[in-house]
Amino acid sequence: MVQIDVPVAFGIGALFADAASKQLRLGRPEYYYRAIWKNNLFQVFFFSWIPVYFLLNYFGWETTHMWWHEDSVTAYPYFVPLFMLVFFAAANGGFLLGDWLVSKGRLLANRLVYLGIGTYALVWVFAQTDRTFRVGTHAQYKAGTAPLFYQDRTFLRMFILSMIVWGFGVVVFFLRLRREGMHLDHRQSVRTT
Repeated sequence: MVQIDVPVAFGIGALFADAASKQLRLGRPEYYYRAIWKNNLFQVFFFSWIPVYFLLNYFGWETTHMWWHEDSVTAYPYFVPLFMLVFFAAANGGFLLGDWLVSKGRLLANRLVYLGIGTYALVWVFAQTDRTFRVGTHAQYKAGTAPLFYQDRTFLRMFILSMIVWGFGVVVFFLRLRREGMHLDHRQSVRTT
């Protein structure tokens, strides 16, 4: 849902800054650019297409039947381009905030950022299941005929697939960034002894 996609993109950026904290603390530009590049690779290939797919195919669900009253995103020609700009600004903003917090030695504050966003996302979904568990158009939602998410097989399959892709990407990119940092610390400690 748009209301959580953007904050989650921000949170993932902060999470990846946490994973790359050892590289970022070294202050070398090549480590910084490699880490932010990986953040953007993840956002492009493992995340950004998910909300776009659901915006195009399940607009009512993706906007949680709020604020946008038309049945299709095509009624709002600037919605998808503006969403993409905001999405990537948030994703990179989260990384930049994470980098700043890590460089100031405030790793706990950075962790509170992405854990807080994760908590917000869970509360958003589970505190209003009358909206978030319904797919269909805004008109169907208002009429009380919007089906539950598991009743639409295509939606359910795509949701499961997208969560697998997203989760796999988060784990792989997090572990790679973390592993690169371990390698750098080991090399640095060898030089000083």
